[in-house]
Amino acid sequence: MDTELVHLFKLGDQQAFEVIYHRYAKDLYRYARKSVQAKEDCEEMVHDVFESLLARRESLNITSLRHYLFNSIRYMIIRSFSHRDVKRKFIEHYTAFETEYDMLEAEQRHDPEAVHARLLQNLDGLPERCQEAIRLRIIENLSNGEIASRMNINKRTAELYIFRAFNHLRASYDKIYKAAE
Repeated sequence: MDTELVHLFKLGDQQAFEVIYHRYAKDLYRYARKSVQAKEDCEEMVHDVFESLLARRESLNITSLRHYLFNSIRYMIIRSFSHRDVKRKFIEHYTAFETEYDMLEAEQRHDPEAVHARLLQNLDGLPERCQEAIRLRIIENLSNGEIASRMNINKRTAELYIFRAFNHLRASYDKIYKAAE
């Protein structure tokens, strides 16, 4: 029965898509809710699965529609967990850096040029693209999206550069303050 639906769907039959949606949407949502707490996230994942199905309509080569849809939602759940962890780590690093930066500002009142020079020296240990990204963040106060646009990279790469730079700066934090003493 699904084989005929898939065939009609691939030919562009809107009713076939609606039947597929009504047949599987609730089950996909329930499956997602077992792992994801936020109802809105689950709804968005189900929406994304069907949006992806529509986008790939002409190139679909599946033997089991149910298996295909459940694998799709499973991968979306895995990606959401991965993205959530990266986001959490980024926030932790950003918060730590912000605290350190505030302490640096307090020290800069005493000798701003020396602290600034030490900070720039620590940035020199980073790859060139990471340096560029963190300078855009710190000096020009740009968002990750703006940094990505300016550097002609995707937003995820910009986030990775900023993450690496914050990590590097946090690791070199002790060096800055030990040298200042």
